[in-house]
Amino acid sequence: MPVSKAEDLPFGPHVGLISSNRDGLVALDKPAGVLSHPNNAKDIPRSLLNANYDYEKEVFSWSSENGEEHKAWLINRLDSATSGVILLSLTEELSQEIKHQFATHMVSKTYYAIVKGKPSRPAGNWSDSLQKDVYRGNRLVKGGQRINARSRFQVSKLPTGGFPVALLKLMPFTGRTHQLRVQCKKHGHPIVGDRTYGSFSFNREVEGTCGIGRMLLHSTETHVKYSFKGKPCEFRAESALPEDFNMVLRYRPGLMRTQLASQQPAVSSKLSQRAFKR
Repeated sequence: MPVSKAEDLPFGPHVGLISSNRDGLVALDKPAGVLSHPNNAKDIPRSLLNANYDYEKEVFSWSSENGEEHKAWLINRLDSATSGVILLSLTEELSQEIKHQFATHMVSKTYYAIVKGKPSRPAGNWSDSLQKDVYRGNRLVKGGQRINARSRFQVSKLPTGGFPVALLKLMPFTGRTHQLRVQCKKHGHPIVGDRTYGSFSFNREVEGTCGIGRMLLHSTETHVKYSFKGKPCEFRAESALPEDFNMVLRYRPGLMRTQLASQQPAVSSKLSQRAFKR
């Protein structure tokens, strides 16, 4: 039995509801460090929802106080270190439709990332051939498959006098695992705080100076057009840029962390949080 309201979802730690529509499509704001889903029972307290998860069916389930069973289907995932918009569905039928839109690259997603260095161009497209691990029989072959990854980048801010970083707006056309993280590294601008593909020495410098140790990648907007029960629908959800980003962007030598925190944000955080409903 699906839940009747998005507000009834058993939210995980500091997870916020952005918006929902009457079809049962829900956008949540996931903080950095929260898992998109638990991998085992021990992970539940630090996951998107405080509920059991069926990995094969990609569905959360829990019981209400009166014993009724409720379910919510996970539409897409974010790395635990990535914050921002993530989608759920309150019905299985709708989840299949939205997943189809993702699979056919009909969903528009926008991210922000703070990267090391300053790109030579203000905007452009990246098209890369990435390696993917695959199983051949029972044997795991590292980098055994080549897959195409395409994204667009746009420089949103180039701070001066502080860290040698840039705020990039990133729009992936394909949805590969760790795509933006790998492409940023491949093009010479690793994401700050990325503990797998980043510059470890620079990450330590930023964390030691500003106290910001998270990966600075944020899913800021998701826009999907779909058809449900014979009617065309549109849904858009936005998440404001976290204050951690502003702390790094406005850093200047000599400023203490308390001064950084008290300054006005260097990047507007007035992104609206709305959904277009049919």
